[in-house]
Amino acid sequence: MTTYRPITKTDWPRILDIQRECYAPYFLESLSALQNRWTASPDSCFVVEDPAGIIGYALSHPWQQGHAPALGMPLGESISPDLLYIHDVAVSKEARGSGAASRLVGALTSRALAGGLNRMALTSVQGSSHFWAHQGFAPAAVDGSLEGYGPDAVYMVKPLPHP
Repeated sequence: MTTYRPITKTDWPRILDIQRECYAPYFLESLSALQNRWTASPDSCFVVEDPAGIIGYALSHPWQQGHAPALGMPLGESISPDLLYIHDVAVSKEARGSGAASRLVGALTSRALAGGLNRMALTSVQGSSHFWAHQGFAPAAVDGSLEGYGPDAVYMVKPLPHP
């Protein structure tokens, strides 16, 4: 059985292992860049575990629709957030197909709703837009460029139900 929980300081070595396993070298971010998202919003960052240990993670933070934060850079402080931005959802190769990624998306959705937000957004990379469309996300306009996210980057938004 898989469960999710908030990220703790001791989880970072495994998170970095999963990041290296899942992303092309171009997308790899430093520990400090990833931890910047976690410290900005620790209650919206999770790991998913099975009996053998951590098999995936999710990093997200409040942000503003239409804007994609730069990869590898600290988050700016002058933005007025109106949604939960999913920075990263990654699942180890051996756990793909287990439902772990969908479980993390569910946890993020619950967190967004609990925070009074009615939308989530992300930038799909590495051909993952089909997965995100299956999760209810649709392509949307972005202010500025998705430069740095790769040639197949797609900014996507998902409206959330009102309670």
